[in-house]
Amino acid sequence: MKRISLLFLSIFVLSVANAQVKKSDEFDFTISDPYQVVDGQKIYFSKDGEVLAIKIVRGGYVFQKFSGNKLNESKRQKDEIIPDGFLLEGFKEFNGRFFMFYSIYDRPNVTEQLFVREIDFDNANFKDLGKMLFQVKGKVSGAFTSIGNSFGFGYKVTDKFDFYTTFDESKLIVQYRRVPEEKRDALNKDIIGMHVYDGNMEELWSDDVTMPYTEKKMNNIGYTVDKKGNGYILAEVYKDETTRRVDKEGNANYDLELIRIDGGNREISTSKINLKDKFIIDLGFFEGKNDEIVIAGYFGKDYRAGTDGVFMFKLDENGSVSEEVSYEVPVEVMSMYMSERAQVKMEKRDEKRDVSMPNMVLREIVFSSDGSLTIIGEKYYVVTHYNAKTGQTTYTYHYDEVLMTRVDGNGKLAWMKKLPKRQTGGAGRGGMSYFLMSGKDSQYVLFLDNVKNMEIGINDFPAGHSDGRGGYLTGFKVDDATGELTKISIFNTADVNDMRLYQFNTGRIVELSENEFAVEFYKKKKEDVMVKVTLSE
Repeated sequence: MKRISLLFLSIFVLSVANAQVKKSDEFDFTISDPYQVVDGQKIYFSKDGEVLAIKIVRGGYVFQKFSGNKLNESKRQKDEIIPDGFLLEGFKEFNGRFFMFYSIYDRPNVTEQLFVREIDFDNANFKDLGKMLFQVKGKVSGAFTSIGNSFGFGYKVTDKFDFYTTFDESKLIVQYRRVPEEKRDALNKDIIGMHVYDGNMEELWSDDVTMPYTEKKMNNIGYTVDKKGNGYILAEVYKDETTRRVDKEGNANYDLELIRIDGGNREISTSKINLKDKFIIDLGFFEGKNDEIVIAGYFGKDYRAGTDGVFMFKLDENGSVSEEVSYEVPVEVMSMYMSERAQVKMEKRDEKRDVSMPNMVLREIVFSSDGSLTIIGEKYYVVTHYNAKTGQTTYTYHYDEVLMTRVDGNGKLAWMKKLPKRQTGGAGRGGMSYFLMSGKDSQYVLFLDNVKNMEIGINDFPAGHSDGRGGYLTGFKVDDATGELTKISIFNTADVNDMRLYQFNTGRIVELSENEFAVEFYKKKKEDVMVKVTLSE
């Protein structure tokens, strides 16, 4: 089973007063020997049951290797080579190899340069001093599908370059957007740079592709590449000269278009995707297991409302629609795990007009070997708080219920389930959201939850979980065939083999295999430990 582009578990219940919850028999875990903590931004890779952690610290990088049954620290070393003007662009696993990408702006020559350093997993270091992949004359304004984020200590992950791999990981494409010559969106046409590489990081082709519409006319919303090296851009193309997504009558004021860039002759072709009366709430754009392009996501019937249903298009290699399905979310699914008051309000609203699910965000699509796929989304939103006395603005991040939709190999709806979860925090994702693990005939949605929820029933309204306050590593087992949910549990971070663990972060989870993952915790006294969790079904 292959997962493209993110979660984890819960219970068989008992006493919360002393946190004595029965651990699920399907899971075992081990804890490594403690080791000295390394503070900094953390990146994790895995290979053959081992973990390589790269910690970005002041003055360089610390490499840590974890090996053996308990994943004890087996190697540690530091690299201090940081070129002048270094800007981190990201890390990427590709074709069984591991790379760090960074850029340097050559100001005198007004040139952007992209470099790569390969990582030596076995020896826990870089393999080389790095090499330039290419340089771009002029400025790069940022890839249109990236969200940059700070890596701390003055190093910044920029959004100048995006990196995509094909489903079979045989091709890597680097994409960027040139700074336009015209400053007016009504005159400017985006120029997208593309560089395609094979599994040995040898360039197959590169080109600058001028978009067929002006920047004002189109909004690029997705990008992917197939194993033949063809590039695809998904865009909203406005029907008039405004940039409004909705016209005066409340209808969609855009067409969804697929732009295909031929990897051989670089010719551009476009094809429209008929949305009919649907408004796109959120979508994902992927290459599927059978070389088809898959576009899936959430739609609403009313542009002012939330998610009413799930849609999916499959496109052949020429960009033509080969399969199209859509399914509404039943009201009984929307109202699951709500408080009684909220359920009553939803029932009353449904009598007058259609109800919907607000703030749903597509997270990932899981492709199964039998041709079926699972579309997974999560309720996510941010609340802004302004303090007039101090002039400070703070934010509360909400990661709530998960919606799973299973579509069988014939394109028919197998089941749709909502999984209860309520998480809030003030520092971004942190230890919230979820981790997905695939079992033999099931999927496991795992997350950190409020210990109070260990004693409630599977259909009850859950208590809220506050990020950074510990919790229970818990979640749901979801049967692939039926969608039946089973609550499961792994451990309480307040008592893991008589040890209290801290600083759980979903981004620190690293998958070891289909039935194992590891996560690094802080245990106080300036020491960390690596916890390995194994599914034993």
